[in-house]
Amino acid sequence: MCAIAGLFCLSSTCREQDHAEVVSNICAVQVHRGPDDLGVHALDAVCLGSNRLSIIDLSKAGHMPMADETGRCWIVYNGETYNFRQLRDELAARGHRFSSNTDTEVVMHAFQHWGDACFERLTGMFAFAVFDVESGVLTLARDRFGKKPLYYTIQDGHFVFASEVKALLRACRQRRPNFQRLIEWSLYRNADFGSPDTLIEGVSSLPPGHFMKVCKGRVGTPRPYYSPASQVDSAVYERFAARPAASVTAEIEALLEASVRARLVSDVPVGTLCSGGIDSSLITALCARDLPDVTAFHVSVSGYEDLDEHRYARQVTESLGIALLTYPMTAEAFRENLPRAIYHSDFPLTHPNSVAFLLISEFARRHGVIVLLSGEGADELFGGYMQRYRRYGQFLRAQRFFRLLPAKVRKAVALAGYACEGIPATAFSEYEGLLAHTTGFLDKFAREDLRVRCEEAYRFVGRDSERAVLAAMLADMTNFLTPLLRRLDRMSMGASVECRTPFLDHQLVGAIVNLPLTYRLRGRTDKWMLKEIAAKYVPHEVVYRRKIGFPLPVKDYLAPLAGTGFFEGGFCLEVLGLQPQGFLNVISNWQDNVHGFFNLLALEIWGRLFFLDQPVEEVTGHLLRMSHRPGRSRVAQAS
Repeated sequence: MCAIAGLFCLSSTCREQDHAEVVSNICAVQVHRGPDDLGVHALDAVCLGSNRLSIIDLSKAGHMPMADETGRCWIVYNGETYNFRQLRDELAARGHRFSSNTDTEVVMHAFQHWGDACFERLTGMFAFAVFDVESGVLTLARDRFGKKPLYYTIQDGHFVFASEVKALLRACRQRRPNFQRLIEWSLYRNADFGSPDTLIEGVSSLPPGHFMKVCKGRVGTPRPYYSPASQVDSAVYERFAARPAASVTAEIEALLEASVRARLVSDVPVGTLCSGGIDSSLITALCARDLPDVTAFHVSVSGYEDLDEHRYARQVTESLGIALLTYPMTAEAFRENLPRAIYHSDFPLTHPNSVAFLLISEFARRHGVIVLLSGEGADELFGGYMQRYRRYGQFLRAQRFFRLLPAKVRKAVALAGYACEGIPATAFSEYEGLLAHTTGFLDKFAREDLRVRCEEAYRFVGRDSERAVLAAMLADMTNFLTPLLRRLDRMSMGASVECRTPFLDHQLVGAIVNLPLTYRLRGRTDKWMLKEIAAKYVPHEVVYRRKIGFPLPVKDYLAPLAGTGFFEGGFCLEVLGLQPQGFLNVISNWQDNVHGFFNLLALEIWGRLFFLDQPVEEVTGHLLRMSHRPGRSRVAQAS
């Protein structure tokens, strides 16, 4: 697990030492992702760099950039390929020779042997770059679900790539906000879907399940090798539909067990994140079967009994006979570490609990654990978001009903909804019906296009409502899940800890997306199949309790930060050019929309870090100082 960096000089007119200096500067920013080793190697027009977090084969044989025995093929690699030993045996039988026990070397030889077809053979998470000296081709690839990041830009005739945006900015002469993407983020709180563009103009992300090539002055277009929708197969669906439920459940359980077992491969200590919810509790239980001395880590929301899940996590670990180490989350810790979490995120935070993910990862690292297993992905696969899936079916039925109402009644209902959300009715007049079209236009109808494609994947499902809900779950694997995976990677790697997600094994996903809806939502039970499996390993009370979803008391945490003073002279007003009186008036009424205020605060902090070049310590100090001042600023008072 590492950070990677590099460049390709498209004109081939620069000095190697200049290239090495650029890549070294990038690696210096990413050192938290790989504190164990640093490597930079220039190869004429190409230069590769790596920060290594040693997980497999801790010896110097794992140093990167890594070359094959001939010096023709070079690789920098970030990730874990869990089936590397099987691939190594297969490649050795075909004549390949190995000098290390790393998965990095196996991936390099797999690419040499199978070319682009190797991506589909890799089980795991990865982002890597391979340079073929003889052909002059640089190939970059990213894992199926985008668990590992990879960004790139073209600056002054150089194609430059890195694992993190903040590091890539070291090679950018100018920084400009991408206003189109910022508008999308303000609506969807997700800048990881719909376009390779990021929130910074000229900086792109290689999409999940894609690869691209650079050679001889040309930068190729990213090309897909995987998508969740491509895994839907009517024959597999019909096979599951025809079999007894117990048999299907046993097959999924076996795939999940194999996925967890594969993700225990490590030469450093492994632990789990155990929130006390069903997903992480089941992963912890399956992990404990093979690692009886495994340690589980938990965040307790101190002082908030209704939000604190510590008693459930303790119940799980006591039933398993394993250790539970708990980090007590406090308001002070949240406020003091909010800018640092945004720095590591590279984006304005979408989820306030990102701060807790960073702190629990650092807590695990202090206790000697460098690899953690998480339950991310289960909700999207098994139907765990009631408001997104079960209520979606209700929404479709309500929508059909409202279409039968007279136009005046529909308009009155719409205006009532706008009023509840604080949208002034005068903003719409006779055009209020265009709101849905406007939101689609903002992202170029990318989300609508994804919905249609996912419904088309399930075209063989007879019932319209069932097909729509299955499509919503499938779409979330491409859309809703992406910021959650970014949160997991950036916060854990900010602490030099690797986090693995067994639910996102591609073979397991390939089976689950073909399950009929009744295996996920049955009667009044969400995640029916997962609960059937978990009941064998986890206490009944944990399996069947109400879902909480790791909330924090955000309103209380933000109260001391809710003044307008922090925003004056900052990013939102000076760089984005927001009108001060209107903007600060909204801030002063923050309790009307707590999460809206959090997003604006996160945006301001992000802008100060990434555009005003204020160090994390400076932003943190300024934020905490402002939190002790009166809430209304001079600008707000003047309004």
